[in-house]
Amino acid sequence: MRPARILHAPRNIAGNPIGLSRAERALGLRSEVLVIGEHSFGYQSDIDLDLAGRTDTRAMLKRALWVLRLLPAYDVFHYNFGQSVYHRLDGQGRLHTELPWLKRMGKRILATFQGNDARPPDGNPFVDYTDAQRAEVELLQPQRRATILRHADRVFFLNPDLRHWLPGAEFRPYASIDPFALEATPLPEGTELIIAHAPSDRAQKGTDSVIGAVESLRAEGLKLRLDLIEGVSHNEVIERTRRAHLVIDQVNLGWYGAFAVEAMALGRPVLCYIREEEPADNPWGDELPIVRTTAETLRGDLRALISDPQRLRRAGAEGRSFVEHRHDPRQIARQNLEGLVPFPDTATSPTSAASATTTG
Repeated sequence: MRPARILHAPRNIAGNPIGLSRAERALGLRSEVLVIGEHSFGYQSDIDLDLAGRTDTRAMLKRALWVLRLLPAYDVFHYNFGQSVYHRLDGQGRLHTELPWLKRMGKRILATFQGNDARPPDGNPFVDYTDAQRAEVELLQPQRRATILRHADRVFFLNPDLRHWLPGAEFRPYASIDPFALEATPLPEGTELIIAHAPSDRAQKGTDSVIGAVESLRAEGLKLRLDLIEGVSHNEVIERTRRAHLVIDQVNLGWYGAFAVEAMALGRPVLCYIREEEPADNPWGDELPIVRTTAETLRGDLRALISDPQRLRRAGAEGRSFVEHRHDPRQIARQNLEGLVPFPDTATSPTSAASATTTG
């Protein structure tokens, strides 16, 4: 029996699709990633339609033709960021996608939501939508969610708060990085402590609070430096994080992202706001080794952590162990596909598969 053929599309947000795809290859399956356009952070893909930002008729026709080409080539279609490859609004503003075609052809459909693809504008007060952007999101987002929930065999979400808008969906950890392909290294030497922060969106990540907390501690005489990592490739993010002593992920959204996973894999302690008002807010509970903080308490939490070198090293080691256990892309890929496709007996182990995976 030939291996199942899997396509991830149409966005490679935070490297999660490519992480899953390469893990599926390590499990003996055939897997590719298709993107509408190249990601600004340089994440790898296998098929690039080169249509980023284009919504004209020719671009939509190219998308439709690609769908026709893809239908016979794959058994499983895994959609990311709440979008399909092809979409069209009719005269009544109703959304049409390829998902019904896939179902009629007996294809398996998976979907992963990652954030604002599921949250309505009122669900994230840290996004400054223009009136036009808000109107577009309010028109398209509910239809995209409903279409995927109606047609997909399984729907996943990476941030626990998304459960509020995705009934029946399941939580999944980030699979964006293979921890066994990254070497954890000791914290750097030197008297100046480097704090890394890599906001994909400053408002959502609370970057002003991060800058303010660091500058306030510097004013007290602490030898600190904030490395604000923006507008660089994913590979450079990894290398600059490795040169840091600790990482601040975000202080607004209530859950950690792919950057925190990468930092933990490198053995770097992570501070982050984790919402824990309800049990489902934090699926890991006390197992999660991230140092809890908020925008209001960040200054004190940061001071307490850096004043305790043993705690700093312990948090780094616990983070590395956690991502090996909870963020192994092979485990996540197998859980996603279990019961939907057969797995070859030749699936590789984490350590032997590390060389076949990529960090960028």
